[in-house]
Amino acid sequence: MSHFSKIKTNISDLEMLKKTLKDLGFTYSLKKEISQVSTITVFNKNIDNKNLFSFSWDGREYTLIADLFFWSLNVSVDYFLEKLTQQYAYNMITKESLVNGFDSKSKVLMKDGSIKLVVQRWNNNGYK
Repeated sequence: MSHFSKIKTNISDLEMLKKTLKDLGFTYSLKKEISQVSTITVFNKNIDNKNLFSFSWDGREYTLIADLFFWSLNVSVDYFLEKLTQQYAYNMITKESLVNGFDSKSKVLMKDGSIKLVVQRWNNNGYK
């Protein structure tokens, strides 16, 4: 028997969600309704395109929808959400940094699993 669970996220940027899923190695399809995306289905292309989970737009943010009984990833849902949120945050920070004139200088994965990102920007006088 399947039972779908809905897990709220703070993910609201579709382009960054798609990039994050791609960065994490997932394949997805988009289901559009009128003028906005309503559902993103993530699937395993190696196993007959088996659906893994999906994200549904509620007008403000995306909700993760998954059958936790049949969760088939090799990591727990909590670990997956942690990595998804971390990569999404990294992508958002990188995007906003570029928009505000910063260049990414380095990215270091720390021993505790966090990401250290160094950005820099030149001011109008050409100095850092």
